[in-house]
Order: sequence, then C-alpha cells, then structure tokens
Amino acid sequence: MRIIWVSPHCWPDYVLRENGLGVKSQGGQTVVMYEATLALARAYPDLQIDIYARLEDGEPPVNHIHPRVRIIRLPLGPTDTYLPKERFWGEPIQGFVREIIRHASENNLRYDLVHGHYADGWYVAHHLHLEWGLPYLCSTHSLGIRKRDNSLRMGEGSAQELDLKYSFTQRIANEQAALDAAHRICPLTREEGAYMVRKYNVDPAKIRVTNNGVVVADFHPPVPRDVAALRKELDLGPEHLVILLVARVDPRKGQRELIEAAPMVIQGVREATGKTVKILFVAWVDSPLAHSLEQRADELGIRDHIIFHPPVLNKDIKRFYWAADVYSLSSSYDIFPIVMLETMAAGLPIVATRNGGPSEIIESGKDGYLVEPTNPSELAQALVRVLSSEDERERLSRAAHRKVVARYTWDKLALHTMGIYRELLGEQGR
Repeated sequence: MRIIWVSPHCWPDYVLRENGLGVKSQGGQTVVMYEATLALARAYPDLQIDIYARLEDGEPPVNHIHPRVRIIRLPLGPTDTYLPKERFWGEPIQGFVREIIRHASENNLRYDLVHGHYADGWYVAHHLHLEWGLPYLCSTHSLGIRKRDNSLRMGEGSAQELDLKYSFTQRIANEQAALDAAHRICPLTREEGAYMVRKYNVDPAKIRVTNNGVVVADFHPPVPRDVAALRKELDLGPEHLVILLVARVDPRKGQRELIEAAPMVIQGVREATGKTVKILFVAWVDSPLAHSLEQRADELGIRDHIIFHPPVLNKDIKRFYWAADVYSLSSSYDIFPIVMLETMAAGLPIVATRNGGPSEIIESGKDGYLVEPTNPSELAQALVRVLSSEDERERLSRAAHRKVVARYTWDKLALHTMGIYRELLGEQGR
C-alpha cells in the first residue's frame, strides 16, 4: 500500500533538528505527522508513505525519516522566503496540487489513498481526489470556525481584522468543501466530532475519532540526576513545590488564568504544608502579552513565586516534567493537547481544563482533576489539593501513567489508523 500524507506547511523532519520546533509554524502538528507516520511504517512492512510538503530554498527536496517514509518538498508559492500557512489559499496551494500531480506522473508513482491533515492538507487531499479519484480522509488539528469564534470571543479583533490576519473566509470555505467530499473524517475527540456535525454539517457516519499519542519511553522513568540538576539550576530546594505550564505565551494557553489563581494557591499550600509554591512557565518570550502578564504578577505581589523560563529544545522538555510537582493545563479550551499526554506519561499529576479534549481523557479525581480555568477559585482549590498531599500526587501519577500506556501510544494509534485505511479501501474495492 502506498499512501500520501499531506499538510503542506508541516516539515516532520524538523522534529529531528535542535531548534526545529517552534519556528515557521512547526509545532504539535509536526510532531503528530512525524510520530504517526513512523508508527505506521514500523507496524506495517508493506506500507510506503510519501509526505508532501512545501519547498523552501535550503531544505532538502527529498528526505527519508524512515526507509519507507519520505518527505517530498515541492514549490508552494515563492521558495526563497517563508510563506505563512494563512497565505496558502488561492494560487499558491493550487500550484502545489499541480506540482504533486506533475511529480507523480514524472516518477510513475501510483497511490491508494490520501491522508490530509489540517485545513491545508484537506484542500490538497480533496483536489487529488478530484484529479485521480482517490479516496481520502481528513484528520484534525484545529477548525477554522472554532478558531474564528474563539478569537472573536476573546476580543482579538473584529471579524474583518481577523480575516486579514488568518484568512478565515477562504479557510472555512475550503474546509467545508473538503469535508463534504471526504470519505472519512477523523476528529481528535467525540466532542470535536459532534461540533463538526453541528457547524460543518458533516455526515456522522463518516466520523472515526482518532486521538493523539505519546512515546511513553521518552518520558518514563525519570532520571534522578537530571531532576536534581535542573532543580539546582532553577534554584529550587526541598521547600519548594512547583507548578509547571509549558506553552507559547498566548491568550488561549492559560498563563493569565494561573496567575490570577496563584495568590490563593500560594496561601493555601503554605497553610497546609509550610512550603513555598513556585510557578514555572516554560517557553516564555519577550512580547506585549508577556509584559502584561509580568505586570499582573507584580500587582498581585507574586513575582517572587514565578520563574519565567525561555523556550527549550523538544528533547529537553521531559526534565521539566520530572522536576515539577503538578501540571496546570489552564487553557480556556484545548482540543487534544499532546502536552497532556506527555504530562501523564511522565507521571506528573495534572489539573486540566474541562473544556475540550481533557474531559474525554481525564477522569476527574481518579487520574487528574478537571476544572473551569476561568474560575480562579476552582483552579486554585484543585492545585492546593494536589500540592498539599504527597500521597495524592503519587496516586494520581500512577493512575495517569497506567492510562497513557494502555490507551494513548503512537503504536496503538497506528493500529487504529490502519483499520480506517483498510475499511476505506475495502469500500472502494481497492
């Protein structure tokens, strides 16, 4: 079986670079495409995967990340400069589809199906279907309607301003066309699938919920010397209990919510244990939002309790999970954050938003706690409860780790995904 995976702005080989993630829109989607395609190739020796991506000068036109998984870069707009994915729509992505068709013809490549990931990948999959008659499926990372509505709700700008920034009108129209014709649709959660039925009027019979995964061995067991070294580097002693939040500085990622809850957490933990709370924000950068959050911490008198740490390499992030005592996933909404699975795999207790994917993964009180992060008191109470009891942290840690191992590895995702491929190909008589 030979298949196409495509999300043109994603370069999965950037996972292998020292400073690859976090630049040029290479983040969670990039990790998904890298890990999912590798897991599929490991599990199925007869499977060959071509990942089509945008070419930029200086990047290798072809790069194997596995003997049977290769990235093929082709022009999508100018190659001598970075093109944000919001600017793909129209001629740039139409030209990219033509480049794939040309490349396949010149190299005598024949494919069985197309797996489109994210809106730009859906567009390509849809148009290759129109050209070649191939069946295709769409897997999600975010949805244009939801992102637009959330941006409006959070006051990021007017509808016209947001459309100029994110090209929502074109993106949503292309999402709708691709979903209408798709043979299978793979949302990350049941809730997201229901949302797509309501907002995009998709056929529920085409939906196959497909979660993200994690490489458990990358995060467990902890390495004690690494834990000790990092805590020393951060000037953390035995008297400190650490709340961790790893995310870009963004209104949606929960830094403000955690700062607002912090005074109650600090006081509650001090009264219960006599220890001092430290909040560790990782991936902190210099920005107007960062400055406003720092100012708010000053106003609340909690600046001495916060460590603002710059971004770290992907391979080093596990040390931060190991060195912390609880993770605060206090984002206003998260579809299916990989950081949640990494936290659970590392054995770090988690307090997470009940809005979105975490509510389908975490059983509140059993392997973590679910809260309304915009309610500072509710967020604070859960964090105090976890930080005030070592036994509670150990109980949550064990339960969360067991759940990830049992359900959320990339190898299990590969089995699930291949089941969808075979189902789809069987229907098409291929």
